[in-house]
Amino acid sequence: MEEKKKSLLFIIFHLSALFFSVYLLTASVAKVYDNDAGKLRLEVVRGIVERHDLSVSEEMGIEGADGRYYSWLGIGSALLAVPFYMAAEYMGAPPENVVLAMSLLFVVATGVLVFLFCLSLGYSRRASVLTAVFFGLGTMAWPYAKHPFTRPVETFFVLLSVYLLYLYTVDRRVTLLLSSAFSFGIAFATRTTSILVLPPLVIMMLFSYSRESGLWANARAMARDSALFALAFLPFLGLCLWYNHYRFGSVLETGYSLIAARNGVDLFKGTSLLRGLGGLLVSPGKGCFYYSPVAVLFFFSIRSFYKRQPGLALGLVCLVLSYLLFHSKYVYWHGDWAWGPRHIFVITPFLIMPAAGIFDSPLWLRKTFPRVMVYSVFAVSFLVQLVAVSVNYQKYFLNLRYVEKLPFTVTYGEGIQPTIEPPPEVYFNWRRSPILAHIGSIREMAGGIRDYRYSELPEGAAHEEKIRKSIYMNVFDFWWLYRYFSGGGYSGFYAALALFLLASYSASRLIVMTRRPLPGRDAKDEQDIYEG
Repeated sequence: MEEKKKSLLFIIFHLSALFFSVYLLTASVAKVYDNDAGKLRLEVVRGIVERHDLSVSEEMGIEGADGRYYSWLGIGSALLAVPFYMAAEYMGAPPENVVLAMSLLFVVATGVLVFLFCLSLGYSRRASVLTAVFFGLGTMAWPYAKHPFTRPVETFFVLLSVYLLYLYTVDRRVTLLLSSAFSFGIAFATRTTSILVLPPLVIMMLFSYSRESGLWANARAMARDSALFALAFLPFLGLCLWYNHYRFGSVLETGYSLIAARNGVDLFKGTSLLRGLGGLLVSPGKGCFYYSPVAVLFFFSIRSFYKRQPGLALGLVCLVLSYLLFHSKYVYWHGDWAWGPRHIFVITPFLIMPAAGIFDSPLWLRKTFPRVMVYSVFAVSFLVQLVAVSVNYQKYFLNLRYVEKLPFTVTYGEGIQPTIEPPPEVYFNWRRSPILAHIGSIREMAGGIRDYRYSELPEGAAHEEKIRKSIYMNVFDFWWLYRYFSGGGYSGFYAALALFLLASYSASRLIVMTRRPLPGRDAKDEQDIYEG
């Protein structure tokens, strides 16, 4: 038993090291053109730590009930960032990097959690590791590890809540149920859309009760579990309601509907369900299966996953549909400016997890063709993510607006920041695909990077000129390259080489450890598990 536990810890360590080194190797730096979410979260954290206040500057927030300006984001991710900010100050590091560090660490943790979830479902170590790697290096998780959005935080805690509730359905320890509610509370405090996870959790719970216990006994068990879950969730709900009232004078006002009202926009009118759904699934601009091609394995594996775990499978399908249908009617369904469909990033691990059944199937073990096809899909997915992380995602939108001069929609409202959107037709036009645009940018940068010379432009330079000559628009989006071209020497290259060697070593160890039979079992026993 000790040997198996030690082996499991080694896998977790090397899986974490693989993701961490790859993500850090391809990380960017805190930039002038960071999105609103990153700047706002940093501003709120700075206010909490340095001023003991929740307001932000007028240039960044929206006007609240007391005339001051506030963030429209949930308080959860800001509170989680406080220790990171304080650690950065203690070490003398730029606090701005806390935003990127949080995203990176939470995506690493999500990848490891995918492994543990699959393992707890009875899949082999090999299948569980492959599923985690497919998630970590074959989906939007990789580029989102370097972007300062709140989605990685929401995704981790949503997945953790579902995982802990599943464990509770297997082992009726109350601490697991309370921990699931606690995780759900953090996700809700980060993004209120996490409330969409409640129906899937209820489905999982209903399927966990024994049919032999009788209707009345099951009803009492459901009432007891619901009460305990609600009890653990109430502090987070109270925090969110207080935060809403503190900022905007109403417990139900999160800030988003306030922005919409001042812009004269109805958040759930003007977008047809089919258009939004088609946009999120298959449009060239935002289709999730283009940004995470390995997600197509969901359709080939969900049936066998349902046979193995019917309650969990129905919960996953409900969760995926809830996020898709809700955001399909949302007027800003595309979530720009961002890489891919960021509003539905949270469903990504749930689309990938059923694929573990493919890796443990007899067909996978006995036939070469399925392995070739699946690994080919992963190779394509890997290349898509590499294309994504190689170019600053803002370059696509800045080129559309300032180089191609497309007519962006700019909406102004009193006491809020302007809302700037690309023309709606770009999402359904293959010629405007961000993936293809990034490939073109890679070719452009590769041809001109030798001739690029970094220089600080005067303060009075035109905004368009600053963007055009910015290092972020002319150099691959890796921190060690930025360091070199801005006069930092070759030290970044040595660090990049060390990270590459660490990633290679951890990958090789994972291959060795997942090929080896479990301690205490011979190869035949392991094969029986794969086929069973």
